[in-house]
Amino acid sequence: MRIRIGVVVLAVVLLIAAFISNIPSRAETESACRRALDNTSTWADRPDVCQEVSAETYRTFLMMYDLREEGLD
Repeated sequence: MRIRIGVVVLAVVLLIAAFISNIPSRAETESACRRALDNTSTWADRPDVCQEVSAETYRTFLMMYDLREEGLD
């Protein structure tokens, strides 16, 4: 009986760890957002991947993208 409980507890812990490891970090989300920016990206029309990025960070990414497009990076 103890072995079954131990196996069940271990399985639950492993499932929780697998779920948590698949959640993207903030840095990964921001990096994906920067890669998704293009000429059609605006303050009101964010790419889907940028929806989780804060407004201030997104505004910064837009300015960086515009400067890079103008060759001022």
